[in-house]
Order: sequence, then C-alpha cells, then structure tokens
Amino acid sequence: MKHRSKRQRLPVTTHLIYVIYQSIFPIFLIYGLFLAAWRGLRDAAHLKQMADRFGFGTLGPKNSIWFYAASLGEMNAAKPLVQNFLDNGHNVLLTHLSPAGLEAGQRFFGNNSKVTHCYIPLDFFLFMRIFLYRARPACGIVLEIEVWPAMLIEADRLDVPMFMANGNLLPNKMLRLKNWKRSGLYMYRLFDHIFTRAEDYVERYEATGVPRKDITITGELKLDVPRDPELIAKGQALRNSWASKNFTFMISSSVQSEEDRLMKCCVELLSKIPKMHIIWVPRSPQRFNAVLKKGLKAGLSCMKRSNLHGNIPETIQMFLGDTIGEMDLYLGMADIVFVGASFSNSGGHNVVEPLSAGCPVVMGPSTYGVDFVAKDAASAGIFHSFSTSEEMTSYIADVAVSSQRLRQMQSDSSTFCNRNIGASKRCYEKIKLLTSI
Repeated sequence: MKHRSKRQRLPVTTHLIYVIYQSIFPIFLIYGLFLAAWRGLRDAAHLKQMADRFGFGTLGPKNSIWFYAASLGEMNAAKPLVQNFLDNGHNVLLTHLSPAGLEAGQRFFGNNSKVTHCYIPLDFFLFMRIFLYRARPACGIVLEIEVWPAMLIEADRLDVPMFMANGNLLPNKMLRLKNWKRSGLYMYRLFDHIFTRAEDYVERYEATGVPRKDITITGELKLDVPRDPELIAKGQALRNSWASKNFTFMISSSVQSEEDRLMKCCVELLSKIPKMHIIWVPRSPQRFNAVLKKGLKAGLSCMKRSNLHGNIPETIQMFLGDTIGEMDLYLGMADIVFVGASFSNSGGHNVVEPLSAGCPVVMGPSTYGVDFVAKDAASAGIFHSFSTSEEMTSYIADVAVSSQRLRQMQSDSSTFCNRNIGASKRCYEKIKLLTSI
C-alpha cells in the first residue's frame, strides 16, 4: 500500500487547535519536567533514559516495526502481536510512556536482540520529528486508545504508515463529539487502518470520521496471551497447601472507591462459609497497605505475598497480592474472580486474564469497558454482573457450595477463550498486506 497523506481529513478547526497546542507546549514541558522530578523523588525510574523523551535515545535498526504500548495494560495486549512480527523475522522498536510499560516490555522481550526498548518522546512536533527521522520505522502500531497529535501528524508528514491495534474506543469517550474536545477524536482519522474488537467499536470509529474501509474487526489481542504455566502451577501448589479443597475467592484489580463494599462482601462470605479463603490483588500498588489495614480492621487474619516464605499458614483468611508480574500465580490459586472498577463507573478492568486461566468472572454493574468479551462470556455462563454487592455475595455463596457447577464453569471458561484466539495473527496478516513489509 502506498502511503497517502491523511491530514486533509482533519477539519480546519482541528488544525488550528493543533497549532495552538504546539505553540503552548513549552509551558507544559516545563511543568512536565517539574512533575518528573517530583515523581523521581518517589520512583527513580521516572528520571531514567531522559534522552528518550526528546527523541535522542537508542532506537535500534532502521525499518523496524515501531510499537507504542503506553503502559502495562497496552504492553500485555501488544505482546502476542510483537511475537508475530519477531517470528516472521522483523526487528521491533518498543516504546512506552510509563516505567511500568517499559519494564513489562523488557520482561517479555529483554533477551531478544531484535527488540529495542525506550520511552516515547514528548508529544512536541520537534521531538517527534527527531525521533522519526532517526528511527525510520517501516510502520507504527499504537495500542488500544492512545492518540497523540504530534506523533500522528509527524508520522503522516514523513510517510510512516500508522495503525491502531486492539482499538478500544469506549462509549463514554463519544460524548466529546458534542463539544470542543471532538478534535481529539478526529485524530483517529490519521490512522491508515484501525483493528478493533467488535462491531460496536466500528460504529464509534465511523462516528469520528474514520472510513469503514479503514477498520477491521480482529478480536481481542489479550486472548492470544498464554498464561504462564510455571506461575499457574506455583499458584495451584500454594493453594493446595493453604486452602486444600476449600473454596477460594479472588478480588482482582480493585479500585479505592469499591474497597469498602468488597470488604463487606468478604466478611459476609466468611460468615456463611468459614473455611473459604480470599485472595485480594488491588489495581494500584499504592492501595496494597490500605487494603491490608481494612482487612485487619474487619477482623480478618491477613498476610502479604511479599512476606511469604514457604507455605501460607492455614489460619490466614485473606492473602494480599502485593507483587507485580505475578497475576498468573494468584489466578492459579482462585476458583472464581471478581474484576474491579465495576462497582465504580469505570467500565471494569481486564476480564480476559481470569477467563483464560479457567476462572469464571463476577463484576459490578459497570462493564462497558469489557462488554466486547463480557456479552459472549455471559451467554456461555462464565460471566455475571450484579447491581449490588449483596446480590454478588449471594451468588458467590451459592456457587461455592456446588463443586460440580463450579468445575463446569471453569472448564467452560478455558474452552471459551481457546475458541476466540487468533486476533494477533489476523492483525499481522492485514498489516503485511497493507504495507508489503
């Protein structure tokens, strides 16, 4: 496919807003440097590889496949697609916004000489132009929802084809079409092609002005990410020594606003099923100690993963997952999983990880962020959302005492995920067709 400029797709007002944005960017740059310094006092990772932020970092071979996976979630989605390109002999340039994204990329591909890791430059036209002139990528692939105006416009100027993979334009973002923020949504028109999950997403991208011919449904990339068998087995061994045949309930990716009602749910479940066990893995590391204090205040016997040496004592009721990169270990311990940001109006976090580990999922009422999987999973009987935590508690208590029902749901979860893999291969084949790489 010969790359064609797409800047003419943008309205005049959007061009004007972009010019203003770039004109005042130096002010934001000064603020950003102060913010980085402040964050660096707490986490030195924010001050590492500063040359990357201005386009001067190490970029690897020219004509690489350039990925932008902002943080941990995007890197998890990018992993199988990156592997597809590597398996077909391509060099890869992995760029990130956050230290969590960079660390995940290095954890996944740090031993592969064909992969270069760095931070993405700040979204200023000069920094982006330096980066792109130096990197000269064969194409760029942006994960999920990130839209950086200077990145897309400078890539268009330099004839770098740009793709969005695992497109995740959610319904709450569409309200911007009714105000001045619509210009941000119009930036999706600068992608050569968008790969997304389901028809609902296609309609949203079309509403922003992306032609239907430039959108392809490929499914969910995260379904292609295999669980780590060693961590799963380690989790199962820990569970067997701790909970034996007792029911284990896991809370995954909880956010602060729903912690109190989830703690109430745990206390109620333990009153009904005294021998059950709870695994709690908050979304943010900043909530680890806070959740532990809530558990102790509620009268639960608690222990942190970071304090574990050997087996978990049988007297422990709540095991707090306070480590990064061990989600599969916790999933190996679980029977059924609650996924957070669903008793707040946030749309819910990743349900693919527990489902692909063979764990049925329960959530609160806010699931718009995962409906592309949740709808079909609900039809398969492996996903349930509830209006109140009381309704969810009653459901979990019923499932906990029916081992045959639980085992069938777990089997159905694994089957469901295995049946829906293949998004990364479909995405790779389409990009190959469009770019002749």
